[in-house]
Amino acid sequence: MRLVPIALGALLLATPVAFSQSDAIGPPLVVVDNAEVFAGMAVSTALFSVEASETALQRTRNEQVRAFAEKVLAERRDTAERLVKAAEQDSLALNPRMSPRHEAEAQTLRAANDQLFDDLYLAGQRRAMDEEVTLYQGFATAGQASALRETAGELLPGMVASQEEVRALTSPSG
Repeated sequence: MRLVPIALGALLLATPVAFSQSDAIGPPLVVVDNAEVFAGMAVSTALFSVEASETALQRTRNEQVRAFAEKVLAERRDTAERLVKAAEQDSLALNPRMSPRHEAEAQTLRAANDQLFDDLYLAGQRRAMDEEVTLYQGFATAGQASALRETAGELLPGMVASQEEVRALTSPSG
């Protein structure tokens, strides 16, 4: 049936994609330098990855996807905790929650049929990780000096490694 690949392609084309610095020449396309804005976006992305990975652990039958989801879950829980602590050190009021966009993506993933689930999970993680790397690169470079900026710089190398891992899993040979 060609309907499933066409539907998957249409869904992926309709989903906005954030590009990382490695996708483009030069600095990130968008730089968030405001600590409160950065924290809200960063926590939303981390919470989305946590929820999506929890769903993946319940639904996937692919051992590679399961192992990746376990790793993402542990890393992003740690990320969220570290961001909340850094925000507290900077006296920022932070309401840890997903943005409406991330909430909608999580709902789409929960509703996905079993045949499409792994591909949708990995595509969502690739978008989230591209978004994270761009966000953290920008803030670690141009953000207001703070515990949050320092934390962003500390978390960035691990995020780049996860971004490379999800790219390998989503490449045609992966």
